Amino acid sequence: MPISDNTRYPETTELIYSECAKRLKQRKLSLRLTDDEIAAGNYDRKVINRIINNKRARNNPYLIPPAYVKPLVNKLRLSGDNELFWGDIEDESFVEVLFCRLVSDILNRSEPNDDELYRSKHPRKKDLIQKVLLDDVAYAKAYPTLPSGFEYISPDGGYYPISPLANVRGSEQVSPLDRKRIRHNAISRLFRNTRPMGMFQDFFQESNDRGETLGFSKLEKRLDGFVEKSFMDFIKENMPGESSLGLRVYGIVSVDITRYVDMELVNIQKETAGFSRSTSPEQDEILASLMAAGRSYIEQVEDLQARLDAFHRMDKFGR
Repeated sequence: MPISDNTRYPETTELIYSECAKRLKQRKLSLRLTDDEIAAGNYDRKVINRIINNKRARNNPYLIPPAYVKPLVNKLRLSGDNELFWGDIEDESFVEVLFCRLVSDILNRSEPNDDELYRSKHPRKKDLIQKVLLDDVAYAKAYPTLPSGFEYISPDGGYYPISPLANVRGSEQVSPLDRKRIRHNAISRLFRNTRPMGMFQDFFQESNDRGETLGFSKLEKRLDGFVEKSFMDFIKENMPGESSLGLRVYGIVSVDITRYVDMELVNIQKETAGFSRSTSPEQDEILASLMAAGRSYIEQVEDLQARLDAFHRMDKFGR
């Protein structure tokens, strides 16, 4: 339950808090405990209820007040503070979702645009992440969009960018929902091809000078530190090289196919206004052939990448 619109990691923090609350509620039910039984002693049952229902307040933004850590660990028969906050830190399915939410938060966050020269020397986090994701062929072919002025008008009246691979007559647009799904799949592919479990486990197990698990204390500040160091180091280590299939596809779509679509859209506008096309029939035939060859190549490469990924995961992880 969000308590602020200013959070830098809305998807990430909400996942962490909601999953923790869900685990604690399930544990309470499995042990057949009531809120009163957990709160027995000098604790407030209302606070217990808010914790297991993920009801955070401005005076308790981190879900579990420090004074309630040990009572919850003891009453719910947990192995320690770490299990209270994070559950099973070997749970790969949870870490994968956390990874995807974190990347999504960084990509959605506003960052200074700066000029092109400055960004070439000091790339933004989202720029570096986008480059890594472009290794995914499906993402690489959907990422380029046509210039402003060639937006697709959806049935709901919204204006959305057009993908160069969309049918220029308007029948095969890449919807915002499709783009979101494609981006999620690319992020998930990055996780599954690298499985950076250790990086997240180190974050989960951070402790203070007294050896106590930090848990959710100053969670956003801790996420800032994690992103600046460990996470961005991971991103830089996984930059695609010259052999990247995704980057090859991105080059074809963003240059060759985009040029053809740009010209065809201009021709459509001219024809609609009653003017002659700006390209000859011979040029149209050549450009259409290039477009078809590009599409065919991309389809083959996309299938090849799926097979290579499967081989890589089996070779590296045994599954």
